[in-house]
Amino acid sequence: MCMPKVPDYVHATARPSNPSFSDKFNVTILEIKRGSFVVEFELVEQTTEWDTMPITVDWSSYIVNGMVYQNLILWFPDAADRRDINDNTSSKFCNDNGGRLVDIVDKAMYDVVYNYCRQTLVFGPRSAGFIWLGSSYNTTTDTVTQSNGKPGYRGDWHPAGFPNRGSETNSGLVLVIQPPSSTSTNHGMFNYPPTLDVTVTQLCSTNLM
Repeated sequence: MCMPKVPDYVHATARPSNPSFSDKFNVTILEIKRGSFVVEFELVEQTTEWDTMPITVDWSSYIVNGMVYQNLILWFPDAADRRDINDNTSSKFCNDNGGRLVDIVDKAMYDVVYNYCRQTLVFGPRSAGFIWLGSSYNTTTDTVTQSNGKPGYRGDWHPAGFPNRGSETNSGLVLVIQPPSSTSTNHGMFNYPPTLDVTVTQLCSTNLM
C-alpha cells in the first residue's frame, strides 16, 4: 500500500493458520518503516506438536492525529463519533482499534488528557463530552486503581457530589470534558456503574515501541 509517511504505530497479533490449533503467540513490534514492519513472535502456549506451522498475522497500521505523552500515544479513533456504550463495550472498542482505555496516573497526566480532549473533541450541540477511563473506583476504600493493578489518580472529581460512595456498583470512571468556549465548572471525573451506558466519544491509548 502507498503510505504518506511512516505509520505512528502498528498493532499486530499472530495465530495458527489452521483453526484447529490453539497455540498462542506474543507479538512484539521491533521496527516500523514506511512500507513494512518487523515483528518478533514468541510462542507462549503450545497445545500441539509441530516442527513447522503456517502463522497468520492480523495487523493494522495507524497514522493518527493523536498526541504522545511519555510512553503513550493518546488518540480518538473518531473525534466526532458519539455512541451509547458501557465500560466493557468501550474497552472492546479501543481493543478493536489496537489500543486500550486510558488510565490516568497522576495530576500531570490528568491535565494532559483533559486538555487534549478539550481541544480535539467535536462537541457539536452537546454542552460536554464524555470518555470512559480504564481505571476503577472502590467505594469502600475510596481508592482508584489502574487496569494494571497500580494506584491511579484520585482527584479532579466532578463537583456534583463525586465520588459517589452510595453503592459499591459505582466502580466505573468517566471523565466529563467541557468545550473550550465554556466557563462551566461541571467537569472532571465521576464514578458510575460500569454496566450502564454513557454517551461517549471514546479516547484510546497504546504504548510506544
